[in-house]
Amino acid sequence: MDQTESEKLTNWFFEYTGQYITADPGNQEAYELKRAHSLRVRDNCWAIGITLRLNEQEMAVARTIGLVHDVGRFEQFHRYSTFSDAKSENHAELGAAVLRTGGVLSDFAEDIQELILKAVSCHNRMKLPEGESQRVTLFCRLIRDADKLDILQVLTSYFESRRKTGFMELDLPDEPVYSKEILDDLMKEEPGDMRKVRTLNDFKLLQLGWVYDLNFPFTAKVIAEKHYVKRIRKTMPGSDEIDRLLPRLNAHLRALGNKPGRNIQAALDLD
Repeated sequence: MDQTESEKLTNWFFEYTGQYITADPGNQEAYELKRAHSLRVRDNCWAIGITLRLNEQEMAVARTIGLVHDVGRFEQFHRYSTFSDAKSENHAELGAAVLRTGGVLSDFAEDIQELILKAVSCHNRMKLPEGESQRVTLFCRLIRDADKLDILQVLTSYFESRRKTGFMELDLPDEPVYSKEILDDLMKEEPGDMRKVRTLNDFKLLQLGWVYDLNFPFTAKVIAEKHYVKRIRKTMPGSDEIDRLLPRLNAHLRALGNKPGRNIQAALDLD
């Protein structure tokens, strides 16, 4: 992948997402949110890639994946007026279908096309599929970390603002309860399962559980420095059970964040 190919896909992204401009202020806010999110995730991929010492082509691939990872969100919201996959369809698979349509990636080598499509398809899965090459797994892990970094930034600020916007909350009821089942998963140091989410507080627990699904020291350091765990906790009801969870989350962040710097070969040596 060279600079010309990267710029061409960037132009396509802005043209494609520009089709969803609408006079409805609520809907327009949703589209603008996802466009801005995509640009920041692209930058997060670059920042993580620097710490992995990716070469120029690898960095271009990483930034491209970051830019297009959520392209399915636009058609999802257009069709269903929600960002909830459970109430519509899997936005990652929809995004991969969009990229396959019309030869959007046709200028790229076949292995690069496959890499981008797999990373987009896998970025929202609970677990990465087994049996993929180390190269594919690396870029899948990279986009997952980059995506989480921005979602945590956006949602933490949103929760703190006390605003009420249905699409940000996935239309979940804001009730003073939470799932003990999700909390139990987190206490066992397992990420939460989106299929168990029933309320807004469950959704917040899910964000906290992302700590256990991080891959790179850079990501853990940023999350710790921004105090996302503590800040999200403050927007939830009082609970000794949740309070006992926080030291586990913070200890996991510290352990990952303190790992020695990883170069590309160390990152590929996943086992």
